[in-house]
Amino acid sequence: MLQVLSSGLQHFPWNLRSEHTGSLPAKSTETCYTLFAQIGGSRRFMLDTLRKPLFIVALALALVTVLLEVGSAVVKSLGNAKIGLGIPYSPLLDGLLLFTILLMGVGLLLPERVTGRIQGVATLLVSLLIGILSFVLILAAIAALVEMVTLLVAVPFGTIVYLILFGGFNRSGAAIALSLIMMLKLVFAGCLVLAHQRFLENKGLVLLILTSLLATLIIGFLQGMVPGFLVSITDAIAAIVVGILALLWAVWFVLRSIPAVVKAVA
Repeated sequence: MLQVLSSGLQHFPWNLRSEHTGSLPAKSTETCYTLFAQIGGSRRFMLDTLRKPLFIVALALALVTVLLEVGSAVVKSLGNAKIGLGIPYSPLLDGLLLFTILLMGVGLLLPERVTGRIQGVATLLVSLLIGILSFVLILAAIAALVEMVTLLVAVPFGTIVYLILFGGFNRSGAAIALSLIMMLKLVFAGCLVLAHQRFLENKGLVLLILTSLLATLIIGFLQGMVPGFLVSITDAIAAIVVGILALLWAVWFVLRSIPAVVKAVA
């Protein structure tokens, strides 16, 4: 029973086949726990062994992380701090992670009749939204990067303008924010594993979490590797990298959600 449960978790939320059951019927692909129902009592076993308080804590930490990143974007838009683009772009990727955890929680805790026909559609819509937003923001970051480099090399007047507009990057404030974000992500991952060890066998989820951690490390590395007056440039590069990672994951989510949407409307 544990082996079949592991197979079901490993392919959530996109699984179309199980090596134990062969091709699943149409309704079996609509939720993350239909496979459990087919073997009788396995979904109840999952719910009994899932440590719900830890799962809720993990979900709350993911939400706080995204809110912190969104808050940094709001602060930047208000012009109250020069924190660059890297951190404000992070919700693109971490938003997908939060959505995945939320979808897993809904699929595990609520009846199938409530979630069966909306998970695929919700995944498609959210993924499309994040994918389009990521593409637009990548273009914006590239434009900002070109502008900064052009000003920097346009000695002397362009360089002066660059130093006035972009030379005062708040690296210490960004470092504090990144440290807090990384701590929240690590505690989130730990709580998720403690909630149920079988989450480690969900390769898609593990890769998404690792990508999120890698994105934070890339931002911190690129912000700390150059002199202070060049941080705005390397931070824009970090934002482009984060945007590309989010776009790739959004495309993956879209492709994996299409079969479920087709079966839901069929």
